[in-house]
Amino acid sequence: MNNGLVLLVDDDPVVLRLQAAAVRQFGFETLIAETAEEALMVTRKHRPSLVISDVQMPGEGGFDFVEGLERQGLKTMPVIYLTGYDDIEIIRGGLRAGGDDFVIKGGSVKRLRKRIAFWMASGFVELPSDLRRRALVAANMIKGDTFRDVENHLSFNQVLLETVVSGVKQELLPLPEDFGSRLVERICIMGRISKLIIDASEGFGDYVRFPDHFISVANGVKPLWSRDFWPLLKRFEDWSCDTRFVLAGVEPLKAVNEYDWFLDGAS
Repeated sequence: MNNGLVLLVDDDPVVLRLQAAAVRQFGFETLIAETAEEALMVTRKHRPSLVISDVQMPGEGGFDFVEGLERQGLKTMPVIYLTGYDDIEIIRGGLRAGGDDFVIKGGSVKRLRKRIAFWMASGFVELPSDLRRRALVAANMIKGDTFRDVENHLSFNQVLLETVVSGVKQELLPLPEDFGSRLVERICIMGRISKLIIDASEGFGDYVRFPDHFISVANGVKPLWSRDFWPLLKRFEDWSCDTRFVLAGVEPLKAVNEYDWFLDGAS
């Protein structure tokens, strides 16, 4: 879905106005719902490209809303959770429900604008399910109820980016200049970049930020690839189940006809 519609779900009119201003800065249209029940009806009717939902609302909250989307087969877009609580439990609950991103209320509106711009332009339609599972496992490992500064843990990992970009560039050196021009080569590249990012990830924030890291790595290695990957990222879940994607991820990049799976006829 890429209709430029953004659904805002919040029971606070002031917050809704701030969100609407952030969305309209990019020229997107907004839809508004003040309850989880209303948000489900609006989603069913209009199928927005992005949802920004409050977590804490009277009656059913943001988690209930997104779980409802999942149950009814309506979760075809990324969901950004807005929360007033800087609490690891929000991350756990949001990931379990099916949320894709988190922004703490009261911070800079600039951060929300950045997240809107990313999800509307990246190509990813959600946080990949394997990364969601890894993020939840990592979040569940955090002990106690004193964990704070969630947003800092969700910050972009520059060290991870530099490590993976350097590794991919080294693997590409012996390959032809036009490597990546064929679809099967792009699938191999996607698989390899994904595996390297996962291997370099440490906390739940790195897993949640996988889409950001993937696109930054692609741009850092060869900017033209970002345009080539964009339509593929909309079906990332499908590609990640592809045998070529999985097997190419576990070893350095090479010419396609040198992979064992190619020789075994899986091309």
